[in-house]
Order: sequence, then C-alpha cells, then structure tokens
Amino acid sequence: MEKEQSTRAGIWLVARQGEQVVGRFPVPEGVDLVLGASPQADCALSTERYLSRRHVQLHYSEEQLRVERLPSASNPIMYRGSSAERCALRPGDYFVIGTTVFQLEGPSIGSSGLSTSRGESQPTDVFTLGAADVQVRADVTDRLRLLDLMKLPEVLRTRSRKDFYLYACGGLRMATGARYVQVLGFEEGHARVLCEDAGLDRGPARSQSRSLVEAAVAASPHPVTYCWRKEASSNDLMATACEGIDWAVCCAVPVPGEAPLLFYIAGDGNGSRPGGGATLDLRDTARLVGLVGDAIMRAVAMQKFEEWQAKLGHFFSGKLVTKILESEDPRQLEPQIRESTVMFFDIRGFSLLTEGNLERILAYQGELKRAMTAMTQCVFDHDGVVIRYMGDGILACWNVPYDLPDHTEQACLAALGMTALLGEVTAGWTCGIGLGVGDVVAGSLGSEQVYAYDILGPVVNQASRVEGITKAVGVPILVTEDVAKAVSPERILTRRVARFLPVGVETEVDLYTIEATPTDAAARETIEHRHRLHAQALTAFEQGDWETAFDILHAIVKEDAAARYVYTLALQRKPPRDWRGVVEMSSK
Repeated sequence: MEKEQSTRAGIWLVARQGEQVVGRFPVPEGVDLVLGASPQADCALSTERYLSRRHVQLHYSEEQLRVERLPSASNPIMYRGSSAERCALRPGDYFVIGTTVFQLEGPSIGSSGLSTSRGESQPTDVFTLGAADVQVRADVTDRLRLLDLMKLPEVLRTRSRKDFYLYACGGLRMATGARYVQVLGFEEGHARVLCEDAGLDRGPARSQSRSLVEAAVAASPHPVTYCWRKEASSNDLMATACEGIDWAVCCAVPVPGEAPLLFYIAGDGNGSRPGGGATLDLRDTARLVGLVGDAIMRAVAMQKFEEWQAKLGHFFSGKLVTKILESEDPRQLEPQIRESTVMFFDIRGFSLLTEGNLERILAYQGELKRAMTAMTQCVFDHDGVVIRYMGDGILACWNVPYDLPDHTEQACLAALGMTALLGEVTAGWTCGIGLGVGDVVAGSLGSEQVYAYDILGPVVNQASRVEGITKAVGVPILVTEDVAKAVSPERILTRRVARFLPVGVETEVDLYTIEATPTDAAARETIEHRHRLHAQALTAFEQGDWETAFDILHAIVKEDAAARYVYTLALQRKPPRDWRGVVEMSSK
C-alpha cells in the first residue's frame, strides 16, 4: 500500500552508474527505509562495491528526503563535493556513494525531466540529446564555429573564472545566433546568474524557465531543449518564459567538488540561425551546447586535477602522488592507524644566527629555502611524506599512506643523505635529526574549513625529544632502539650511545647513532672497533665504574663525538650517589 502511495506521489530515489539506471526505489511518506547492499535492505543495490550491507537510513517527510549514514557503513556519503554524515534532499538533489549517484525524483523533476511548476507555460517541443547525439560528426559550418570555442581550456588557464565564463558565453551566442547566453550557478534548488552575454540587447531583464533548468540538472550533462510555438492568431507575448523567446537550451555541467554549472542559451524565430526556431536546427544548437559543456567539464576537471596534484606534491613525492591519484580506494587519505617511522629535522643554530632579528630572518630566507628544498627532496627520494615545515624544521614520516616494507631503513637513509647534503647547499650549516617508530593516526586532519595531511601519536613527541638530545650529544642523528633494530647492518651501522630520560617524559629510552656502512672492509672494521670500545665503556659507565669507562674511551674521543659525550660525563671518575645508569636531560 505504501509503495502504491509513493508511486502516485511520484517520489523515487534513482541510482545511476554513469548513464545507466541501476536502481529505482519508491520513497513513501513518513517511512524509515534502509539503503544497502544486503538483499534484506529496503532499497537493495548489489552493483556498488563500496556500498555496505546497511549503509544509509532514508526518511521522506515535509517534501524532503533525510539521508543519514549508519554506524555499520564503512564508506562515506559524498554530498555537494564533501564527505557528510547526513544530508537533506529535495527533488533534483543527489548524493554519491562510491561510483553510484543517488538522485531524488519527485513532482518537480520526474523521469521525463519536465516540471509541473505553476505559472509557467509548458513547452510544445522538448528533447534531450544523449551522448551519441552530441558526439555525432559535425559538418564544415559547425567545425568553423567550434574553432574559437576550442580555445576554452587555454582561456581557463590564463584568465579568471568570470572572464572564462564571459568568453564562453560570447562564443556560444555568436555560434548559435541566440538572443542571450547565461552562465548559472545552481545550489539548493535555486539558480543565480554568474554572468551573461546579450550583445547589444538592452531589453527587459532576462529570466530562465525554471522547469528547463531543473530538467537540465536532472539530465546532466546532456543538454535539454524547450520550444514554445505561438499560434499565428495569438498576440500573447507572455506565452513564453521570457518575452520574445521561442526556444531555450540548457546544459548542466558537472564540476568536481562544486555545484553544477549551467549554460542557458535562449533565442527566437527571428535570430540569425537559418530556419528560425525549428526543431531540426535546434538539435544542431543543442549539440553545439553539449559539446561546449563537455569541453568545459573536461577543462575544469583537469584544472582541479592539476590543483589537487600540486597540493599533494607539497606533502608527497611524485611517485606517491601518482599512486594516490591512480588509487581506486577513496579512503586512502582518511584518518587511520598505521605504523610509521617519524623524523624531526632541525637546523642547528638558526635562531642564534638570526638572533631573533626580523630583518636578519628575512635576509636568510633565500638560504633557508634552498636548504628546505634539498632536505625535502631527500625525504621524497626515499618515499617519505613531509607533514609540515616549522620555521627551520621539518616533520616527516614513512609508511603512510601506502605500505613501505623497509620504511625505517628508508627513513635512516634519508637522514644520512640530509646531513651530508645540508653543508653542500648552505656552507657551515648543520642539523639535528631524531627518528622514532610506532603507531600513529595518519590522514586528512583539521577542520571543515582548513585541513591537511597530518599525523598524531606519542612517537611524534618522542622523535622531537630525540632530536633535541642530538644537541647535547653533539651528533647529527639519534634514533630509538626500535629504529636501530629495524635496519640492516649491511647498509647502516648502529651504536648505542647511552640510556636517556628526556625532559617531560617518564619513560627511559636507549638512543643510537647511525652511519652508512662502508663498502671497504678495513674502514668498516675501524668503525666497528670504535663501537665495541664504546659498548665496553658504556657497560662500565652504567654500572657506576666511571674510572674504567674514562680509561677505555680516552683512545677514541678525538674522532668520535658520541664517545666524547660519555667521556665528558665520566670526567669526574665517580658517579653521583643516586646514579642508576640513566642520563637525565635537563632541557629539550
């Protein structure tokens, strides 16, 4: 009974994948429905792989359909270009899940695309061109008219959006012989004029057929044409939507992440097109409008793609950007828990160099930019992600948003490359780098207005503390024990410096130095010999035998900064009374 009432009322939720209708569900008044992939769902759709078994709850009342994502849904609802937990639809509105568009059709917009709005004259001829009709081969005249319009992508690149719309309007009006051409924005069921071209026409305000606009939105991206034919004996000029207008074509151009953009072209039988407003000629006009709409849709989509690609390029390497853009998984950048190797990089002494003087800070921006560019490239070369810049510092991480099996080793190799390269691009500058590994929340984080790819988790704070300790130890890189254990000695040699208690934390941490493994066997043996001596001295140092530690380290302190740090602590030859083998840091 409820379905019969809905059918009579004409309220339907229509599911489309591309141009194909894959589902059509009646929406009764005041009844809760569930949309999902389960056969038991009230609105069951099995052709959308991103649809959960119970994905959305629907409720139609007061001439709108309330849509709410259920807790069991694993994928978002996309509404007006953004992820939403809930939304409200009026006839003609739609939401998207995966690759399927779900559009509400009702009394205002039916399956035929015609409106039943009161106070508006019904057209005598209506037709909508499909994709095949729009793409049919053009004759010589059409090709000549299109030559100017083919410049649209280049115009979009070099002019503002408004200038671009005006250019398209002028080209369409000249090509079609229309009285006027308008670009409309369509949001929340209402159209507003963004710009128009009417040549020398200074007549009354130009309006639009609301039912034609609604029909074009429902048929997007295909152009819809209305003809209003006046009887020969009739002098009623108000029989059409606008005085003196016999026909109009409207094409709704989908714009990724934005409301649809509509091109509205209107004319009369006395226009410059041969044959007046005859349906045959209007099919040519509609086809031209459809081709231009398609060109604009592709141009704007490409521009947005390039903008998105450029934004991703600020955080990810080119290889990772390509993977993200080619991925079919829309959840790739959503917040998720992942293991990650985290790096804190800081330029040593930059604050002292500039002495807090704004003029000096400004004077060094060129060198700072060169340094940051080189350091960023090192991160990218090893498949890392730059999370943010912090003045003269960088927060970076690995193993997000894609799996990188050797992410810890890649982070260490990047750190070694950064310390070697910094002195080349900015003479005399040095750095400190701290590395830690652990679970983080990684993804697009922030607010509705401003967000960025970011990471959160205890390991982020840990890596920052480790970087601070490099200043005290006098080495460029320190890593945690988990990092040291994850690298191959064939590529990277590690050595435990000491056990530390960083400022502001309660957990002690063993910190290690890293250095590239020499290819020469003799050079490697020299390094490993120093490491063995340091390990022997460290055992004595932590057990309170500072005299022995001092004697062992004496032979290597001149060439080994980490050994020199422990050696300096053991200079007193006797530990404090409360010594427990842990170096407690007093500052960051």
